[in-house]
Amino acid sequence: MVVQEQANVLPTGDPVVSELLAGPNLARLAYVGRNGRPHVVPIWFAYIDGEIIMVTGPKADKVPAIEANGAVAITIDSSTPPYHVLLVDGDATVEKTDGIASEYPAIVQRYLGPAAEGYLAPMRTRVKTQRRIRVRVRSWRVLDFQKRFPKSLR
Repeated sequence: MVVQEQANVLPTGDPVVSELLAGPNLARLAYVGRNGRPHVVPIWFAYIDGEIIMVTGPKADKVPAIEANGAVAITIDSSTPPYHVLLVDGDATVEKTDGIASEYPAIVQRYLGPAAEGYLAPMRTRVKTQRRIRVRVRSWRVLDFQKRFPKSLR
């Protein structure tokens, strides 16, 4: 069985979803590039107030592409079997920040742990602006390869 919802919030009460959102799992952000071709990038994220938040530099290729076409897909998955997968279809917007995005230190801490401050310290004086990518969830699916499988395995 595959759980699919047409809701604008993720089911954070689902243990698979909460594990994927809380752990240091990379998101894979898929978007339509400016060349019209699909692109996918691994990126750190946070789930805040019902939205998936990612932060990137202002010169990243994904910034003008998402500004032109905000349709995105995201997968967040575990790295060991049985694999847990969260698939998201969403609408993204890009926001300019003054200095480091307010969410970024917590995102870095989640992924780097004790090394976070060493990573952030030089950025605090160097980074003048970042881009916050805010994804509103349109739909989602959860796979756990125990009870919830993709169609090809049912």
